[in-house]
Amino acid sequence: MTRRRVGPVLAVLVAGALGCSTATPPTPSASAIPVPDDPASTSVGPTARLAPGEPSSASLPPAVERGPRDRPAVSAAPELAGAYRFVSAPDFLNQDVADLTADGRRTYVVKATGDVANSTNESYETALDQVIDEMASHGTRDVLVPGDLVEGRWGRDDSRTGVFGPVRTQAQRLRAWRRAADVYYPAWFDRFREHDLTTYPAVGDHEMGDDPWRLKKRHAWVDFKRRHIPQFKQIFADHALSGSDGRPRFTERPEQGPSRHTAYSVRLDSNVLLVTLDVFERRGGDVHISVDEPQLRWLRGVLRKARKDDVPWVMVQAHTPMPGKVRVRNSTHLVYEKGRASDLWRTMVDGGVDVYLSGEVHDQTVRRRDGILEVSHGSLFYRGEASYIVGQVTADRLVLENHQFRGVVGFDNRLWTTSRQGAPGRISYPDPSVVTGTLVASRTRSGGLRVDDADGVLAPRD
Repeated sequence: MTRRRVGPVLAVLVAGALGCSTATPPTPSASAIPVPDDPASTSVGPTARLAPGEPSSASLPPAVERGPRDRPAVSAAPELAGAYRFVSAPDFLNQDVADLTADGRRTYVVKATGDVANSTNESYETALDQVIDEMASHGTRDVLVPGDLVEGRWGRDDSRTGVFGPVRTQAQRLRAWRRAADVYYPAWFDRFREHDLTTYPAVGDHEMGDDPWRLKKRHAWVDFKRRHIPQFKQIFADHALSGSDGRPRFTERPEQGPSRHTAYSVRLDSNVLLVTLDVFERRGGDVHISVDEPQLRWLRGVLRKARKDDVPWVMVQAHTPMPGKVRVRNSTHLVYEKGRASDLWRTMVDGGVDVYLSGEVHDQTVRRRDGILEVSHGSLFYRGEASYIVGQVTADRLVLENHQFRGVVGFDNRLWTTSRQGAPGRISYPDPSVVTGTLVASRTRSGGLRVDDADGVLAPRD
């Protein structure tokens, strides 16, 4: 296990945390759930959408909520000899976690509470080590992350601490955004590097400041986000998709268009091609969940080449699922515009895509439509619900296994964030994850995909 060092100020913060009570129900009570702080209404709610046959929350005892961590364990998936392995963990972390007191940084105090502004503590660092250690234990070095690495509500300072500078003007907001990115992105990537893991991230809505990007009434911060989408994408690419020399990590990218820095494809293994899409397009005075035309043309070329090269498995990852019934937990549930009627979906079907990996909904559902397995997955670390999928791939078989943690969170105090919401001040993952879903698929003689066996949350909804 690798333990990250944190600044000396954390000793005071942890001492304070140890005196607070800890919330230990299956999930925090509704009153303990962070309230969304964007000025638009959302569909956030504490209860997952249930599979057919599952009892609704109204039929359960009041203390019971059916979230990802409450689902029963199932038998582990079979092991494929000689398989390529990967981990997929969207929405990890969907939170800003970094030591703001490290490296001689000036400390800031939240006037309302008298606490030092910081975005981590010893409990977070220990819990993150435990979760990422387990990811690394599956014989893989590759971690796919279909969006929402950070909270990303930057360019604001609700507690007026001045941590990242003033945010009164648009120019000040952008400088503050860059300063926050220079702290939170490196902290995120360092954690995986310390575990010898290579990440393959996609851009999510939180890398774009979180939705919404337009309101009926003028709102300075929302307007700032919409106007600076190109800058946010470049900042993300600089941190997430560039090497230490500043050059792009991936050579196969769109040559033009707004996604030329954020979309890419890479051969993970002789049997697996991964295509990463940017589904956040600024047009018509708003941000749409769609791919731009240059990116779509590029995708068609990538898929044609994959078919010509006879690549056994083609996986596409993007942040948002297609419309349709999926389990949703604490999410605004963004979906791809027009869904199966979209040019993107038709391109993926015609191009022979096998698997579409998405996040956003903080829960797990598999759907099988038009020959594509749609896997929406991931959960929220800061709610004690961290999860990830382990994939195994050979030339003719695909195995997926969902791992679900059951953590403990303390909501009596909060970590500092740029927005007023704040994450719970204490978290732990005392036990290893449990398997809550499996799926085994194989190639048919005609080249199609057949699901041979599935259980739990990965059993497909056709």
